[in-house]
Amino acid sequence: MMRPVGSLAAGIAFVAGLIVLSATHGIAAPADLPRTEDELARTVTRAIEGRDYDTFEAMVFWKDAGKIKKRIVAFQIRSGLGRKVRSVAIEPFDPHKLDALLADGRHAVNLDVTHLVRVVYDEPRSAVTGKPPTSVFLAGRKDDAFRIALVVRTFEDDDDDD
Repeated sequence: MMRPVGSLAAGIAFVAGLIVLSATHGIAAPADLPRTEDELARTVTRAIEGRDYDTFEAMVFWKDAGKIKKRIVAFQIRSGLGRKVRSVAIEPFDPHKLDALLADGRHAVNLDVTHLVRVVYDEPRSAVTGKPPTSVFLAGRKDDAFRIALVVRTFEDDDDDD
């Protein structure tokens, strides 16, 4: 189950830790991917509410994601599917928001991030934080279409080979 994200930094850290998807590599043709911010918001909303994992899988840019990261991302995306969406906001991304996470050089973003996709679910606010359940995705452009970016390892790890 998705947990509410308290702050932008916590949201980015949450997404960075969880954005890594399934072992299958569904690659959509660029024409099938959202090209505008409005299309991105509509595509994400329809995929979540329609339980459409394949659409999310096609939007994720899988480059350099190991098998463990793919499984974690797949789980995280699937746990959000079927929920009612209150709103989807496409926000400009401040590239310095990830500086602390990437400072040690052991991780990198696999795509230039230009936007945050903030999904607020139509569910009761958290009793702990008072905030509605929210998911945040990193997004950028690849071949003139929006894709979901991942934070990936930059070091070798035998347990995370493809």
